[in-house]
Amino acid sequence: MMSTRSRGAGAALATVALLLLAGCSTAPSERSLGQPGFGVEGQKLAVAWEDVSVSIDELVPVAEPVRLSIPALDIDMGVEPHGLDDRGQMSLPRSPFTAGWYSYAAAPASDEGATVIAAHVDSLDEGRGPFAQLRTAEVGTEVSITDTDGAGHVYRIVSVERIPKGEVPWDQYFSTTGAPRLVLVTCGGEYDPGYASGVGRYEDNYIVTAERVS
Repeated sequence: MMSTRSRGAGAALATVALLLLAGCSTAPSERSLGQPGFGVEGQKLAVAWEDVSVSIDELVPVAEPVRLSIPALDIDMGVEPHGLDDRGQMSLPRSPFTAGWYSYAAAPASDEGATVIAAHVDSLDEGRGPFAQLRTAEVGTEVSITDTDGAGHVYRIVSVERIPKGEVPWDQYFSTTGAPRLVLVTCGGEYDPGYASGVGRYEDNYIVTAERVS
């Protein structure tokens, strides 16, 4: 399956959405052990659709990422396209064994911008997921992405960061401009069981940035 997006309007929507991400959270009955939310909690995304004008010839096919592999970390998982939920937060697959690609961001074959992929670190039903290994990633480690065209894209990790949730500069990591790169996001750090009246969450985000090498 291949997505389509506008050359102009898609980038504008992406910029707004990325700055207001809260993502990764689930309902209390379905939440992960750490309620791995990230971004600006409580914010909403408001888009005046009448201000977005898109003609058919502006829609560009985009090959979506469908598989992520980091052999050194024993990570090999499927990737699904995701956008925003009804709270204006990034939606994610419920299972920590499937990752979500933020479809308003860049695709692996894009000429610029960050391809953003995130996943829950764990869940009550399934335990710890593959992205829990991101905290042990090392600079220089290779990451492979396969897209819906069957093309492979290879990246090399250039940074691994653990940042308190309220201090993450999301506009930097989710930028739609600059050199093509991959940004992987999950949660970690100390767990606060009393957050949001007992919903709970991890206190930090782990963010892995990788440069595209082929």
